[in-house]
Amino acid sequence: MMTTKVDTRCYRFPEVDFEPESRTLYWSDDTMTVLSYEESRLLEMLCYYAGEVLSSRTLFKQVALPDSSFAQHQSVVTSLMAKSYRNGKKCLPFEVVGEFGFRVSLPQQTLAKRPGRAANATSQTPPASLTHSATIEESSFSIAKPLTVLVTAAAVIIGMTALLTQA
Repeated sequence: MMTTKVDTRCYRFPEVDFEPESRTLYWSDDTMTVLSYEESRLLEMLCYYAGEVLSSRTLFKQVALPDSSFAQHQSVVTSLMAKSYRNGKKCLPFEVVGEFGFRVSLPQQTLAKRPGRAANATSQTPPASLTHSATIEESSFSIAKPLTVLVTAAAVIIGMTALLTQA
């Protein structure tokens, strides 16, 4: 039996790399988050169409397993959205775009395989949407968990609204 070694694709964002074949998010602090099969397929599709808004219905048709319900799909979306945060900061640019659907911002690079982060040693400033004011960072009050819950609830409500209005 012959085997062939194939390089894996990698989508590089400022603070995280996404490798679809291994279903893994590689964070800049050298930790990893393994995604479920459905989460990985969803994120891979969003990365493939980076910058474009994809409706919840389109994502469901293309990504969900044959025996999955739309509610289960919404649960996957919610879980992926929660995993886009690291230490209370949104690091994976996975966004809800009103009632229209979801989008991932364009990655910094799309690579044939994931090189080590040390190869990209130049310091980069995150986009304005990822920066915080010093007063928020120094505050003892963290809005990370309530914000994550709010964003998650909004995603579920938007998905359910889209489902009900298209039915």
